[in-house]
Amino acid sequence: MKLFTSIKISLLLLALVVVSQSKSQNSVLVNLGSANCDTPTPGFFLLKNPLTATPTVMAACTLAAQLPDYYNVFIAYNPKNNKIYVADIRTGTTQIWIMDIGLPGNINCPPVIPVQPTYTYSYVSNNFEFDNNGDLWSFSNYNPVTGQCLIDKFDVNTGVVINSRILQFPAGNFPTSITSGDLTITPNGRMFATLGSNFSQLYEITNYNSNTSATATYLKTLPQNCFGIAYLNGQLEITGFDDLSCYYFDYNIGTNTLGVVKPFQNGQSPIDNTSFSPALGTTKQIVNTAIINETTVDIVYELYVKNLGNTILNNINVSDDLASAFGNGNVSNVSIAFTPGANNANLVLNPTYNGTTITNLLLSNQQLPNQQAANTDYFFKVQVTCRISNIDKNKTYYNSAIGNATVNNQADPLAVSDSSNNGTQDVIDPDNDGNASGINENIPTPFNLTVLPVKFTGFNAAADKNNSNLLSWKVATPTSGAFKFEPQFSTDGINWTTLTVIAITNNHQGNYSFRHLNIPAGNVYYRIKQTDIDGQSIYTGIKLVAGKNNINYSVYPNPASDFISINFPQSNQGNKSITLYDVAGRIIVASQTQQGTILLNTQQVPTGTYLLKISSNQQSVTQKLLIKH
Repeated sequence: MKLFTSIKISLLLLALVVVSQSKSQNSVLVNLGSANCDTPTPGFFLLKNPLTATPTVMAACTLAAQLPDYYNVFIAYNPKNNKIYVADIRTGTTQIWIMDIGLPGNINCPPVIPVQPTYTYSYVSNNFEFDNNGDLWSFSNYNPVTGQCLIDKFDVNTGVVINSRILQFPAGNFPTSITSGDLTITPNGRMFATLGSNFSQLYEITNYNSNTSATATYLKTLPQNCFGIAYLNGQLEITGFDDLSCYYFDYNIGTNTLGVVKPFQNGQSPIDNTSFSPALGTTKQIVNTAIINETTVDIVYELYVKNLGNTILNNINVSDDLASAFGNGNVSNVSIAFTPGANNANLVLNPTYNGTTITNLLLSNQQLPNQQAANTDYFFKVQVTCRISNIDKNKTYYNSAIGNATVNNQADPLAVSDSSNNGTQDVIDPDNDGNASGINENIPTPFNLTVLPVKFTGFNAAADKNNSNLLSWKVATPTSGAFKFEPQFSTDGINWTTLTVIAITNNHQGNYSFRHLNIPAGNVYYRIKQTDIDGQSIYTGIKLVAGKNNINYSVYPNPASDFISINFPQSNQGNKSITLYDVAGRIIVASQTQQGTILLNTQQVPTGTYLLKISSNQQSVTQKLLIKH
């Protein structure tokens, strides 16, 4: 927060409201302020269980030797090195202190905080927050007439601005300023900001890390002035104070719901906020089955475990108790192995795991790094193979894996635990709030011997000789309850034609193929539709077999935001039709051109995946296009 006037504050006591806390995330609020609401004595405080009725102070760290008061001071947590940064801008320069609080081991105040700053430079930031990659973000150069400012990524060591792009606020909801407020970046990269005064407004900032301009989406006008914001357990805490009290609001990201005003934790004054969030997510799915006899089946599960937070996780493990689902005497032939390429953290499996009496898949005392863009060591996948006996055909068996880890090795660790959601890694956090224990995010994985779901394990389409394309696909067996396959093709990726119907007569057949003869000119898209006896259908992904065409063009940018530029060379003559479709096949934008360059305006097109079709001289090409605002 930036506050440029000294205000006398007295605490008005209000009743605390209990807010539930997720098991899969255990955030710590880092508050820069004072231990009392009515004194500007500077310090920072690590608050455990911040959104509950009983927040506790893990550490209270004074900055009285470094700062005369807490005005014009920011604080930010850097996930790249797990350290705390404090910035003082009161003198027209930026002074930076870097402090090690012991993460992920023994969390506490630094034993010594030097009086002199670690760095000093001329760049003066408005707001101050790191993303998970260790990039530092700030606002600058606000124009209240146009509702635009710059969003800067800068080097925390030197103050050198790495890049800037325009940030546009929405018409009718321009902030009064960017000098009063704060920003926060969730571990999964979403940016939120509270800005302005009388009254403050809440925004989500999108496209800030792209090559195009950034956009501020208006969310709420806050009932009182709020100068700080932090991400905690899938929610936002938005903080402020006036001449009567120090207060905060909680905000539900998924429902766009603002809670009632509450006294700030433990009677402290909130000046600027940040947080660190130990978080974990787990999914589980069946990837293969094989029927041995009428009551015995071999099952292969895949477990996916991911560090969803912004700090290293200690004591990472995942427990899978097969006996709890199938019975102690019914589980045998158990083996485990990492999925190839999915153990870049170099974790070690537990060789004694048996799914019954020993249920931890990893050896103890291992770490899982937090996510950074350049790395792939923040997740792992394990395949669990087992034989299940005495299966009841009339029963559905439900099974969950439990991921768990800790941060802080002292007597009161921060523990995280997540029960698996059924499906691929894509369903680990469907609502994208960073909390893997939300509604419909902890569904057990079902197994039923009579109605096993068909699962595609491979699909390929490739050009073959004699003007034909060969389609081949694999499915997990058995395919009980499955009725038919329908290979389908499309010349535009939008309209589909069924080539043939292949009845599923052998539930243990896993490999299929079909040759498409007399294929049309140009690009051809393929997919396989599978239909069950009950009429339910699933599809493979789409495969493209590129054909020869005479349409030369280039598209920029992709991903796009406000516009798409389509360029044709001088040699490419003739009328050309350009059409943008959504995934349902509806026309979003259409235009015509002869040659040269054409711009399609996509400012009002919602964020999503689209298909761009270009037609000329009875030929057409189609490509995927991503629009992100």
